[in-house]
Amino acid sequence: MNRFAKKSADRMTAVLERARDYAVPVDGGAAPTLIALAAVDVNPDQPRRHFDEAALRELASSIAAQGVLQPIMVRPVGSRYQIVFGERRFRASQLAGLTSIPALVKTVPDADLPVLAALENLQRADLNRFEEVRAKVHLLAELFGVAPDDVPGELRRLRAQPDEQPERVAAVEQLFAQLGGEQWRSFVVNGLPVLRLADLLRAEVEAGRLAYSKALLIARTPAEHHAALVRRTVTEGLSQVDLQKEIKLLSPREDADTVTGLRQRLTARRLAQLPRDRRAEAERLIRKLHDLLA
Repeated sequence: MNRFAKKSADRMTAVLERARDYAVPVDGGAAPTLIALAAVDVNPDQPRRHFDEAALRELASSIAAQGVLQPIMVRPVGSRYQIVFGERRFRASQLAGLTSIPALVKTVPDADLPVLAALENLQRADLNRFEEVRAKVHLLAELFGVAPDDVPGELRRLRAQPDEQPERVAAVEQLFAQLGGEQWRSFVVNGLPVLRLADLLRAEVEAGRLAYSKALLIARTPAEHHAALVRRTVTEGLSQVDLQKEIKLLSPREDADTVTGLRQRLTARRLAQLPRDRRAEAERLIRKLHDLLA
């Protein structure tokens, strides 16, 4: 194992070990502390952005009846606390009208916070594709030792020229093997594009109203069609096949039909049948078209 591969492996091993240290114990462990909700702040950089309102209200009803069954985790920041794990329980407790919440208080360095939030969120079954991609990007940023914004470029270079940096490829493969699910090359092709979606499409994906695969289809159409396609897809529940048919209807075929028809009619025999003046004009236009396409 070369220097980069060893350094990357050591870095991720250390992060995963710290994640286990921070994990909320199921049984036993330190007793939670009741903390005022008003003294708790959310993590503004956590990968999860969307919280389903109906699911939150359902959880709030459960909390109102039974209390918070699993404590959240917070870290002290000055005189306040910031959430490490459990923002959904925190929000539901607010909806339930609670004034305090059971919490485990642990000192978490700034450098560990985005990685731990990413790892915790990737264990959630209801993450949308945008949140999942952002979580994986945070882990890859830790692996490469770069800013999250630099990760897409790093991955695309690796995919295009894997033989130039085999140690990085090995480190990325190891990380994705630990995460399970898709392979990293598939992530580059099918995951990273979500970060480049237009604001309208990304918002719908984040809110869970539009499937990521359908957002990609809509993204390939001219921008003026996006709003209408999103509205129809969401309100009418268009399937993938239905959406593809709608998109085909938006793509005019006149140009293609014109070219096909011209190719079929533009033969030496057909030109020879034209009157002299029309044949001369046709030949002039053919030469002009040839020059334009050259």
